[in-house]
Amino acid sequence: QDIVFASTVFSSLLDDAFQQRLADTMWRWLKPGGAVLWYDFTVNNPRNPDVRGVPLARVAGLFPQGSIRARRVTLAPPLARRVCAWHPALYGVFNTVPWLRTHVLAWIHKP
Repeated sequence: QDIVFASTVFSSLLDDAFQQRLADTMWRWLKPGGAVLWYDFTVNNPRNPDVRGVPLARVAGLFPQGSIRARRVTLAPPLARRVCAWHPALYGVFNTVPWLRTHVLAWIHKP
């Protein structure tokens, strides 16, 4: 494959070994020059024990042969809901603060 897309998948997999097996399988699916397009959150959700954040260091560990370019892109959903209730334009204002963004979009390139 040229691209394998994973959106909020790994944060739902609580078993480290299973995460690694899935990452290894995705890597095998890619042809040289392909990439994993990754979107997931990096911090734990204290209200939901069925998910856990996947920090970028973990992503790098899952794909050690990959070259990773990542960007924090999504304002923390609980905060986004609150600020948008006041006024939708506030989303853009708050989303300019990098440490308020909890989700990462990453391109993990296979040489």
